[in-house]
Amino acid sequence: MRFDGKTVYVTQADTEQGEALALRFAQEGANLVLGDASGDLVKKVEEKGARVLNVHPDLSTFEGAQALVDEVKAALGRIDVLIYNNNTVVRTGLENLSRDVFESQLNDNARTGFVLTRVVGDHMAEYHSGKIVYVSSIHADKPTGSAVMYSIAKGCINMLCKETAIFYGPAGIQANLIEVGAIKGDDEKFVSEFSPLYAMGYMEERIPRRKAGTNEEIAGVAAFLASEDANFVNGASLRADGGFELFYGFRAGKGEKVDE
Repeated sequence: MRFDGKTVYVTQADTEQGEALALRFAQEGANLVLGDASGDLVKKVEEKGARVLNVHPDLSTFEGAQALVDEVKAALGRIDVLIYNNNTVVRTGLENLSRDVFESQLNDNARTGFVLTRVVGDHMAEYHSGKIVYVSSIHADKPTGSAVMYSIAKGCINMLCKETAIFYGPAGIQANLIEVGAIKGDDEKFVSEFSPLYAMGYMEERIPRRKAGTNEEIAGVAAFLASEDANFVNGASLRADGGFELFYGFRAGKGEKVDE
């Protein structure tokens, strides 16, 4: 198995995507550090034979992130892979964006990524090896019209990935990013009166295979980027949306009302 003896840290493990990531890495032999996981998920991972450390760090400060690393070192030795999975969505348009949402979305989805990258990156550099995978979104490039600060924060993470690849590459660390899109439920999460992207329940019609993606499929992409199979992949953004972003309009006679 590709991750035997490795320790993988998955942030925001209390989500459906976080659970899929945790189970995939456990299945491939990793030990897991899980951010705010449920007791049920911890049990599922342990049943796969993995050692688990469930953590509840304050990732908004360097002190909190360093305390996390120290806790992991004491329990499991080191962090080999960081899966930055923070994906908190708050629906709001630009015209009614409040200061609280502005600050919380940047903090939850961008600041924590920078803080973890610096602290965990320095930790990995001590061993001259490590993988960082950012689970981002196609909406770093394509506006939703419904979750403006989510998109802006994801844009920050996309550039952070590239800067990380340059800065930590000489230390034997690869940093890559997944631009996730068209996952089951996204049509409800990002629906907007402003943008027709997810309008009228046509999301799956815009995917070439006519079927939304799953969290398990995203976990498979993350496992590839975190493995030795991707040792020469660094600073890359891999779009995993089934071709959804390639859509440019329905042919005449089908869905004319939501043509972009």
